Amino acid sequence: MKKSFFISALACIGMLMASSCGNKAENTVEESEALSVDTVVANPESFVGDTIVVEGVVSHLCKHGGKKAFLLGSDENTMIRCEATPEMGGYFPQETIHKPMKVTGVVVESRMTEETVQQIEAQHAEQVKMIAEQAGEEQAAAVDKAAAGCETERKAQGQGEIESFAAQMADYRARIAERAEKEGKPYLSSYYIVATAYEVLPE
Repeated sequence: MKKSFFISALACIGMLMASSCGNKAENTVEESEALSVDTVVANPESFVGDTIVVEGVVSHLCKHGGKKAFLLGSDENTMIRCEATPEMGGYFPQETIHKPMKVTGVVVESRMTEETVQQIEAQHAEQVKMIAEQAGEEQAAAVDKAAAGCETERKAQGQGEIESFAAQMADYRARIAERAEKEGKPYLSSYYIVATAYEVLPE
């Protein structure tokens, strides 16, 4: 299994600004021994459904309110995505970027099938059509060609070198087919953490 996590198409969990929850969450983190990102990435399926504590450096926060944080392992291609929940305050603060952090949460698996790829393609086509109507064909063509997601998301998907949307979809299909042939599983598994607490560590 590659040491990378595929980004699922699932929606982010709802956001609730509650600073008091953040303080309580940090106390919870301190009670458990932390795993390294590398340990979790090496065998993620063994942790599915478990509440764990993982420690790593925050390499990136999503631009949409800090709902997703990516914890980095021993190299830039080994990372795990953590999704914020109302229980831990609803978001990861911007000041956590490039800081070591412990995250407590439940490891979740999501699956990408051929049907999922088709849904992504349909959503992309609808977006391109809307942009063409509002901003013109040239802008729509640029969006249509560009790879989806930021650089960090593409690395987490194992697609750091892919630069177009069509190539991303082709890559998904090739990997789904490869896994189906080798393991009898016609889907890609993505693993991430639904965070319930976090703690920024001293550098």
